Amino acid sequence: MRLADLPILLGALRRTPVAVAGLVNGLSGEQIAWKPSPGEFSLLENVCHLRDIEQDGYLVRVRRLLLEDDPELQDLDGDRLAAERRYNEQAIAFAHAAFTQARELTVTTLAGVSEADLRRGGTMDGVGHVTLSSLLEKLSDHDAEHLRLMTDLRARLVAGQGRPVGPHPCAIPPGS
Repeated sequence: MRLADLPILLGALRRTPVAVAGLVNGLSGEQIAWKPSPGEFSLLENVCHLRDIEQDGYLVRVRRLLLEDDPELQDLDGDRLAAERRYNEQAIAFAHAAFTQARELTVTTLAGVSEADLRRGGTMDGVGHVTLSSLLEKLSDHDAEHLRLMTDLRARLVAGQGRPVGPHPCAIPPGS
């Protein structure tokens, strides 16, 4: 990724929380927590996952790549976090608000980077050498994958799988 591409990427990163809100709004609490199978995340678990991977993963990695020389970057086990933190029992509105806040911190941190910053590198568990540029591509791909999964899951719910559609008492307010 070149520096000239960064504004486009940052715009897409800013839009992800908005897209996520649209995918969960109008669904009941049962629908938001519905798991198609034990190995798949519910919509709620996806939102909690995005929050934690942003807060504890990407934001930390971006900051460390910008501040440290060749840092060792931790990988996170999303399935383990989901089980330990009991994602499917959390409030969707709080999880989404925290994801939105963490994402804005990531975008703000990236706003003034240089071409040289994009080449700064470190070593990530299970991945090997990464640069800030390649990490941002991973973040973009991660967003796209979860948006795809959530879109598919919502379509299944609206088509009659899962539970009936209805407002969730902790729904994300429109325009969030």
